[in-house]
Amino acid sequence: MLRASFIFYVIPMLNPDGVVAGNFRTSYSGKDLNRQFNKLNKFVFPEITALHDLALQLKKNHRSSLQFYWDFHAHSSKRGLFCYGP
Repeated sequence: MLRASFIFYVIPMLNPDGVVAGNFRTSYSGKDLNRQFNKLNKFVFPEITALHDLALQLKKNHRSSLQFYWDFHAHSSKRGLFCYGP
């Protein structure tokens, strides 16, 4: 039912360069990508800028608005399933 009602876009990894360098929470530049969404800079945070641009493109190209954005990722000290939200 969900697949019939919504279009899902999955981005498997937003931080491949950081992971290759051994950084699991930070980018190659050493910055925490989860804290950079309000500081778009395509030269320092190209992955965040690309995600932002994709969201704007999806919002523009589809008749309905972008409904949800979920960020699934691991945590440095928590185990199992958990959820943070406003």
